[in-house]
Amino acid sequence: MEMSATLPPPGPAPLPPADRDLDLRYYADLLWRSRILVTAAVVGGLALGLLASEVQIPLYRARALLQVAPPNPTSIGVADALVSTGNPIRDRQFFNTQMSVLYSRDLARRAVERLKLAEQPPFKGQDPTGAFLRRLQVEPIPDTFVIEVRVTHPQAPEAALWANTLADVYIDDSIGTQVESARRAYDWVNERLSETQRTMSEAQDKLLKSYQAQEIFVPEGSVSAVASSIGKLNDDHVQAQARRIALEAEIEEIASMRRRGQSLVSLPQVARDAIFQDLTAKLEGLKIDISRLQEKYKEAHPEIQKVQLQIDQIHKARTARIGQIEQGLRAEHRQMQRREAELRDAIEAQKGQAVAQSAKLTELESLKKQADSANNLYAVLLQKLNETNIAASIQNNNVRLLDRAVVPTAPVSPNKRKIAGLGSVAGLLLGAFFVFLRDYMANTIKDVEDVERYLHLDLLAAVPRYGKDNQNLATEAYQTLRTALLFAKKGEHGQVVLVTGTAPGEGKTTTLLNLAKLLAVSGERAVVLDGDLRRATVHQRLGLGREPGLTDLITRGADLTSLLKPTRVKNLFALTAGPLPPNPPALLARADLGNWLDQLRRHFRWVLVDSPPLASVTDALLLARHADLTVLVVQHDKVDKKVVKRSLAALRKVTPHVLGAVLNAVDMKTRGSYYYYYHQDKAKPGEARRRRGPLPTGSVSNAPVV
Repeated sequence: MEMSATLPPPGPAPLPPADRDLDLRYYADLLWRSRILVTAAVVGGLALGLLASEVQIPLYRARALLQVAPPNPTSIGVADALVSTGNPIRDRQFFNTQMSVLYSRDLARRAVERLKLAEQPPFKGQDPTGAFLRRLQVEPIPDTFVIEVRVTHPQAPEAALWANTLADVYIDDSIGTQVESARRAYDWVNERLSETQRTMSEAQDKLLKSYQAQEIFVPEGSVSAVASSIGKLNDDHVQAQARRIALEAEIEEIASMRRRGQSLVSLPQVARDAIFQDLTAKLEGLKIDISRLQEKYKEAHPEIQKVQLQIDQIHKARTARIGQIEQGLRAEHRQMQRREAELRDAIEAQKGQAVAQSAKLTELESLKKQADSANNLYAVLLQKLNETNIAASIQNNNVRLLDRAVVPTAPVSPNKRKIAGLGSVAGLLLGAFFVFLRDYMANTIKDVEDVERYLHLDLLAAVPRYGKDNQNLATEAYQTLRTALLFAKKGEHGQVVLVTGTAPGEGKTTTLLNLAKLLAVSGERAVVLDGDLRRATVHQRLGLGREPGLTDLITRGADLTSLLKPTRVKNLFALTAGPLPPNPPALLARADLGNWLDQLRRHFRWVLVDSPPLASVTDALLLARHADLTVLVVQHDKVDKKVVKRSLAALRKVTPHVLGAVLNAVDMKTRGSYYYYYHQDKAKPGEARRRRGPLPTGSVSNAPVV
């Protein structure tokens, strides 16, 4: 049955994605493999942290608590002096101000003077105030009016003494400031009171004389009679004017309707008239009667003539009533005109009288305001004088010491546990950073993901690094490679398989020979062709002579059958390199090389071709033109990714038949999950064989790994 495999299309490969997605398992495994280095970094950081904490001078911190409430105003009432009230914004501003006062240089200087620090040896010739402020911390306790004063000092008793001294100086300063403020306010109010009393007396005398000289009287709390009269006349004038305008509009509407020949019956003034409505009702009744009579008699009948006469009379009465209504409107209009003119004349007369009276009232009002202002100012100053006396007598200090500082028993710095912990964490981070950096700088193929995602190749097999005691692990991997070749085989004719690599020493020749032995042992006729005409090694691995070989076939046209050499493995033959030529590409570029490979296809099921590395010379590309399948061998964690990728791109430009890659010399300790089936065979060969059962004839156990 013919087996086929889907091969990658010719041409350049698509752009790869990122080199590696975030793989937490990979990085965890990387840290675990470098655990000794990371542990050493952690221990080193811990040791440095402990050393740093030991060489530091211990510092002690003492704290005092101050309650700083907003002060009462200097001048307050008796009840307000006993209960502290205030504005939230003003209180917050006051609190922030007091924080700045506690941190001020002036307050610190007075505390230094009280402590006599300038006379002590450490501060002689220096700035004791600056030293005091450097050891001082002032912090508010949230949502309270409490301030915490902290002093840090190498000596515990000095820390407590400094904190208490600053608190005492601040309280004394606060009390002195409030007392001085009250005293200045009292002196100012007392001085202003005497001056205001004289001004008040002069204003009252002047007002009294003015009242006696003027001949008008306006009751206090009321307005002038002239002003009231003008207001009333203005209201009447506005009403008369409004009625006149309305009458003019109605008269104009009547004239307009007559010019248009319209009936005035629809006019609102006519429709609302009671007499007109009564006439209209009678007219409607007569119309009904004449309609009934017309059903019985002719138009000339006396009864009909009688009713028709009544209808005509009512029509005349209605017309006369409309004329009366119009005359009434015109009469009312003339009356409103006369009333409007009379009211306008009266208003003008009252205005003249008001102007004369207003001048006198204005002068009196000015004098009265001066007298009232002097009286009010005197009353206010007298009240403030009494209040200032009360506030000074019951003055309540708004600052008090809640808690005095005590001598601390334990230092706050250095925090050995914290420093040791930070040193350990820093060591851990530095160690992990070094491990990740080393891994990043080693830009090589490390796992299956690199092969599939970066190179866009299928992984045909992952060959572990092996020795004499675990060759069966590598045999399993090579058997996987053989299986991949069997599935990729096209047709029943022989297949030319090129096995190449990127750089020297990646194990391509070893891979080729082991694959050839497995194919031969399984009954497939195979021949190994040494296409590396620069450093031929196939003959050494198989224990054969190098000459004659491929170069004899190309240059001298020797018989192909005579050049094939049997090996110690049944069904496996070799075509060695022969004499090494001075210009291998010239030989490999000859067109008849394809004909000789076709001859080998007819005689063998598998033609395995070894070649020089892709990155070094172009020999492998010349051989790849004639290959049915190409296998790229990549050694684990050796060659730079970019070099491998460039070599693969060059190979794909020559042939579309790149089957996949073999990851060679893999360290099984790095990613054990990929090689779980290998670990099952790490027991003794006999035990593994008992677990799996007997091997069939020609199994891989008969094919030694080279």
